[in-house]
Amino acid sequence: MSSAPTTTCQPVLIAGRWRDAAMVDSFKATDPSQNSAIDREFPVSSWADVDEALDAAAAAATELRKTSPEKIAAFLEAYADLIQANAADLVESAHQETGLPKSPRLADVELPRTINQLRLAAAAARTGSWAMPVIDSKASIRSCYESLGPVCVFGPNNFPFAFNSASGGDFAAAIAAGNPVIAKAN
Repeated sequence: MSSAPTTTCQPVLIAGRWRDAAMVDSFKATDPSQNSAIDREFPVSSWADVDEALDAAAAAATELRKTSPEKIAAFLEAYADLIQANAADLVESAHQETGLPKSPRLADVELPRTINQLRLAAAAARTGSWAMPVIDSKASIRSCYESLGPVCVFGPNNFPFAFNSASGGDFAAAIAAGNPVIAKAN
């Protein structure tokens, strides 16, 4: 259950719960195309927030190991659907934060690519193809990739969707393989 944040700063999402950050500072993003501050204020989280995120990711890794590939795939597909349903708002926000053109760059190229990456990751989760199993009975060799555990993704701001820490290819691949993601957002 989430509670409403009490500050004007954007909340942080840790362990499935939106909450105020244990802030040491805050900042406002700048719209580079207008050279003006964007109304939203973002926290600079404390080490306590980072430690809590690491602990939550370790707990999530244990849960993800027990989660069926079908359920992981369904999550990725549902997430792709939500991004697609909110495309206009997401493109507007990304445009403000990066100054990149809404069309064709964000709306017609990068966002569809991101949605496709999530759907491809769902297919890989469902089939298990990401594990790249090798069975060589002649040499008695059996090997495959397994989940690593928590991963941290720092997405570049010049690719707000396709390489983003909360939706891009690195995120999608990590989740498909059963690895929880600690995402560094703005």
